[in-house]
Amino acid sequence: MDLLAEAHILPIVFRRQDLLLAPAPPRRRLAALALAAALAAGPAAADGTVRACAHPAAQPMSWQHQGRLHGVCIEAAKRAFAAAGWTLRVDDVGPWSRCQAMVERGQVDALVCAFDTPKRREYAVVVEPALARNEAALFVRRDSPLRFERWADLGGLRIGVGHGVSLGAEVDRQLARHAMVDNALSEAMNLRKLLAGRLDAVATAREAGEQMLRAQGCEQQVRVLPRTLGGAPLYLQISRQSPAIAALPAVRAYLQRPDYAVELQQLHGQQAELFRSQNPPPPQASCAP
Repeated sequence: MDLLAEAHILPIVFRRQDLLLAPAPPRRRLAALALAAALAAGPAAADGTVRACAHPAAQPMSWQHQGRLHGVCIEAAKRAFAAAGWTLRVDDVGPWSRCQAMVERGQVDALVCAFDTPKRREYAVVVEPALARNEAALFVRRDSPLRFERWADLGGLRIGVGHGVSLGAEVDRQLARHAMVDNALSEAMNLRKLLAGRLDAVATAREAGEQMLRAQGCEQQVRVLPRTLGGAPLYLQISRQSPAIAALPAVRAYLQRPDYAVELQQLHGQQAELFRSQNPPPPQASCAP
């Protein structure tokens, strides 16, 4: 379905053992650095290509598979820019926090599929109406007694959130006020910390979390709490330094079409099925911290 500076900055907690859980493969690190260097050469090429980046693990809204990004928001944004006469290229630049930093510096033209926060408005124009919508939820171990009916229920609990992820300004604010927010480099790392008993719950997009549990074979070990944390729109956000700002009127017109809601529903079904086909559950239970 968030991975940056937010409207309400969440306390960032990194521990040495977090970094040891999932070291990035050297080839992956080098590829990301090479891509970042290429993007730094300049966004919005003269040929009308707009460079964008997105969350690599927010399925089915956006996700990375074999070096390419897919998702509902990505396909919708490509169509909107095509209608404006531009070509959108969505690159895998690595973690969501890096994507946001590159847009803030003007190295990439746009964020695809991000919540609207005051901090992001400082460096990007939020394109309205929204591309899609996301709902956040809490994931806990199957044997956890945790119940969530009101924010006070989270008092003193360790809640994992991906580094740089916003779950919407109000959810961010309430989590920072009531819980001990523990930021990890990825959603998968948060899942391992939850299974190891180092977190009481993980806060993430409901659908993305459910898809991740299925893909990693953890549906019997982890469950999602029924009550939502909250929902908020997901927007295309264009860097204020980008020439692609010129496409705004046409992109907005595309998203305002009466039949966009039907198109979005169709894309959601197609992309959810694509993620499932790319990430089948393991043949045998393999969920482990």
